[in-house]
Amino acid sequence: MRIQEHIKLSTAAAILALPWLKQDVCIPLATSIFIDVDHYLWYALSHHTLSLRAALQYFKQANPPRLARQRLLHHPLTLGILLVIAARTRSRTLCLILAGLLFHVSLDTIHVTQMHHLKRSLSERAHYICPACGQHFEALQLHTVQSARNIIDRYNPQHFVVLCPSCHEKAHKAIKKPEWSGAEQGAIRTRKYENK
Repeated sequence: MRIQEHIKLSTAAAILALPWLKQDVCIPLATSIFIDVDHYLWYALSHHTLSLRAALQYFKQANPPRLARQRLLHHPLTLGILLVIAARTRSRTLCLILAGLLFHVSLDTIHVTQMHHLKRSLSERAHYICPACGQHFEALQLHTVQSARNIIDRYNPQHFVVLCPSCHEKAHKAIKKPEWSGAEQGAIRTRKYENK
């Protein structure tokens, strides 16, 4: 899930919780947004650079690896340890921090489930044939051809296409520089549902 979506949904949840949490609402809000710092820290340590731009490019690539060590703060063991500490100390602040972390992880879980479902259904609809090159692939990758205008329409299949790894990488490079012409991008959009 994109950081902008996390910010919007976390802010909406904070507004709903405001009557109960009052000024403490900023604790779970900040935690639910800043939990992703673990991705950056993993990148900085494993690639020996503090470049935020390089980290963003890495995570925006066509199919970045999803490694457990990238998600230390998202890990069930980390969350479980925080839960035990919060329960033993009866710390309201720690409980609010945990609530923010759990909200974020819940959003991630929903997102991953929805994207997996989209990938499977669009791959089946395309008969596992890449619409860009026409080759058969068992493991097509999901590519966003158009961003949703709102969060409700986020998982609409019309915003996605499945591509083979090579074409998916080309599509991501085309965003930075027009390696693929507009006609080729349009062909992907029109051919993606022809193989029903």
